[in-house]
Amino acid sequence: MSFINIVMLPDFISIISDGQITTNEVLTQSHFKKFESNPNGFVVGITGFELITNNIRKKFYYQPNLNFEEAELLLRAELEKYKSKQVNFGQHISFNAVIAGFPIENPKVPKALSFHVANQNISERYYEKSAILSLIPDDISFNPNQIITDNLNKSLNITPTFQVQTLQRNALYKVADQSQTVNKVIFQEIIEPKITDRNHYSSCQKKKTELISLFFIVFLLISL
Repeated sequence: MSFINIVMLPDFISIISDGQITTNEVLTQSHFKKFESNPNGFVVGITGFELITNNIRKKFYYQPNLNFEEAELLLRAELEKYKSKQVNFGQHISFNAVIAGFPIENPKVPKALSFHVANQNISERYYEKSAILSLIPDDISFNPNQIITDNLNKSLNITPTFQVQTLQRNALYKVADQSQTVNKVIFQEIIEPKITDRNHYSSCQKKKTELISLFFIVFLLISL
């Protein structure tokens, strides 16, 4: 199992992963990226099975025009496709996935969903606006989210993105020190809402306000 951490805040989302792939307790890759980001304002990460991680990442890589809502539907479809696959006869695949991003309809409220696939079932958790979540290996005895939570707002003289990314790296290093399946190779990115989405949202809000004002003006004129 590998490590992915996501810090989701209203203005940005930061994701980090290590680069190690371990198959049957043997290190097979040391620089393997476990997530795929999109300039439309979302990121998808997968851990637990190299082939599935590769296949799902390619789906998103070759469809760069997806928005967050479309990406969520695609990820759900992929999880359904793989949930009944077997590693060996009678042994079903187990893996994790996460998606986080800024919805087109309301980019000011980011969303995240984490999924666990095991025994042909898919369980999920939903997060909105602000969250810290991790996909973690089985061989650690602490919660890496706590490292970030305990220190997130203590340093006020640095930018939020720099602080978050530094705390994420600290968490990854501690996980790598304890886990046999995580290394200290870092893949890390910042995800922000697409500018056109922000403008579209502001424009819609402005039009909505104008329509409400017009309605009251008409109502007052009729009442006179």
